[in-house]
Amino acid sequence: MKFPFSNLRLKASSQDIRDVVGLELGAGLKQGVPAVRLLQKDGETEVVAAGFIDLNGILPSSPEDAAAAGSGTWQLPHEFKAPRAAIAINSKQAFLRHAVDASEEGEDKNTVAFRRTKRATADDLPPLTAGLPEFQAAWAARLFPEGHKPTAFSVQIAATAAMSGFLRNPAFKQAGGNAIAMLVFAEHTALAAFQDTALVLYREQPTGFQHIRNAISSEMHIDNEMADSLLNDTLVDPTTMIEPILRPLFRQVEISVDYLSRRRNCPVENFFIYGLPTGLRYWSIIFKRMMSKTLTPCQPLEGLAGADSLPELAETAPLMMTAAGAACAVLDDIA
Repeated sequence: MKFPFSNLRLKASSQDIRDVVGLELGAGLKQGVPAVRLLQKDGETEVVAAGFIDLNGILPSSPEDAAAAGSGTWQLPHEFKAPRAAIAINSKQAFLRHAVDASEEGEDKNTVAFRRTKRATADDLPPLTAGLPEFQAAWAARLFPEGHKPTAFSVQIAATAAMSGFLRNPAFKQAGGNAIAMLVFAEHTALAAFQDTALVLYREQPTGFQHIRNAISSEMHIDNEMADSLLNDTLVDPTTMIEPILRPLFRQVEISVDYLSRRRNCPVENFFIYGLPTGLRYWSIIFKRMMSKTLTPCQPLEGLAGADSLPELAETAPLMMTAAGAACAVLDDIA
């Protein structure tokens, strides 16, 4: 299953587009803009470079903001200068859902124009519809115009990019195609349910890893960095602080399990979490307590050649989820 949101296709050789850098705009990370360069050769995908670029990835929130930003272009560090760029946009104004008609697609027709696309994911379901404000898509594409390296080749929304990367993960492939995945972003978590590898249910819950950080920071009067340290060790058990935040999310997983079992005759035994940078131990404990199931962690870049040669990504690899997925989506779309 492929989930590219929209391809800004240009004339390019197949050799060019098998070398692509994925970037996530709008992530709001203090480290910078996540970027992953992938090279596909002889049937193998290799990680050429991955990290954070010190550029302003804040999205314009209105057409006026986009116009005020002007037509400046981005210059990437040498190791990220692939011929083509796959841009994933992490926007609160974007939408993704199984929609029957335009009235369900999530956009406000009275405000701004939307760029959207549809893709069938299962024969018995409405198509999966993705939408992004036109001004944000156009602004992102202008950052990488023709004549520069890289050139904008694909614009995607963050959720579809992340799913493209997840579908390549070795653990998902070994699961047999029936699974529920939680794709964790800073401000929300995307729930994706798969039957025979086809996406059959998608929903979003406003619970992300930043909410967990904020809860611990507020309760213990510490900063986010200290909260992350606490989530990654066992000196203090933060379960009582974060369980009330995670319960509504895991309840949505329960509802999804019931839907797959009762409505689609598809019992699920595989549950994955993808993109979580801190606190996996405690998420897993609470999940086990609620669901009596094991939560299996997946990491972006798993299964890709060259990933093990980048030890500096050991702690930050989860934050590459969307950028890596954007590049994977382009490579898969031309395969």
